[in-house]
Amino acid sequence: MKGDLVSWSRRNWLRRCAALVVAGAVIPEALATRDAMGTKELEKERRLRFAITFSNPMSRVLTKQKFWMYMPVRETATQRLLDLQVSTNHQMHEDSFGHALLEIPFDDFPPLAQKVVTISLLLKVSAKSRSVSLSGNWLSAERYIESDDPRIKALAGELRRRNEWETARAIYDWVAGNLSYAGYLADDYGALYALIERKGDCTEYAYMLVALARACGIPARMAGGYVVDRDTMPRAEDYHNWAELHVDGSWHLMDAQKKNWLAPAEQYIAFRYYRADAHNQLESAHRFRMDGELNIRI
Repeated sequence: MKGDLVSWSRRNWLRRCAALVVAGAVIPEALATRDAMGTKELEKERRLRFAITFSNPMSRVLTKQKFWMYMPVRETATQRLLDLQVSTNHQMHEDSFGHALLEIPFDDFPPLAQKVVTISLLLKVSAKSRSVSLSGNWLSAERYIESDDPRIKALAGELRRRNEWETARAIYDWVAGNLSYAGYLADDYGALYALIERKGDCTEYAYMLVALARACGIPARMAGGYVVDRDTMPRAEDYHNWAELHVDGSWHLMDAQKKNWLAPAEQYIAFRYYRADAHNQLESAHRFRMDGELNIRI
């Protein structure tokens, strides 16, 4: 019964938030209501597991092979990486944006051999966004986020409202209501493409929302990772992109493609924040990179 009451309480809170965000005028009240529910109920542990198969297709030894992969961001407004276990020799790195980078080196990989590496992750996730100071430049235009293009600036001007919350809601509603989901697209096309063609996959939805927010002076970024509601082994096709906007001292979820406004933030596990310029060993790769000739299956 107690569990049923907790679920009922959460559902009621979500319904209240949906009612409160009409015109975006009272978002702070929605957040205050959520805060009153208490941190304990809003936090939970989440376990993820990956199995990576490395194989040598050659009839010769492959030397100095190196695999790089994004792990969950160590700490965000709604997640903390508590533990990481890898079944082989590895090293962990962190770049200037807080990305957790896994490096798996293979000095000598036998001919026609295969090796399976498992990765086990433990995270603490929360439905409540904690305060996070703004670091880095999340306002400038960059590749795929053409916030300085006159067409995007013109639309942003139409969507600007009395305050940041109302503006963010107007942007979210416009993107959710005016883009058509095109299914998975292998290539990135960007915000301007989405504006002109009025379609895209989750990446273009996120680019569009971020570009409009930046054009309105709201810090925004595109996150990449997985949306999970249970302990799981994510598949490659589960990888997803969404937008986060920095309002009232914290980053907030805004996923126009899945039509998730602020919630359920605890289901979104961020592995990467998009930047046009290469800033770590993965360069422009979204999920992983192989330096060498080994084949990979995740």
